[in-house]
Amino acid sequence: MKLHIGQWAVMILLGFLMSGCSSIRARTDTADNKWSVYPGVQLDVKETGKLFSSESSDPVWIKGIMTVIYTADLPISTVFDTAVAPYDIYQSQTAK
Repeated sequence: MKLHIGQWAVMILLGFLMSGCSSIRARTDTADNKWSVYPGVQLDVKETGKLFSSESSDPVWIKGIMTVIYTADLPISTVFDTAVAPYDIYQSQTAK
């Protein structure tokens, strides 16, 4: 059985797309009074930390795939969070 790089690339891409952008997930899951700056980056780091702590009982291969997805999403979340940082600052100041 041959492993094809194209098939693996499609699987990784699909996994990445199904996980969603952390910046969007963080903004939709955040209550108005707990708004912060760079929530997508914070979510990526928090989720990656959970994978390797005792909180996660997932198999090692799942942890590896999710680590790759969160690592790939981190630069995208950083760029997006930087672009909307003025709005985040405004929301964090008015939410209190």
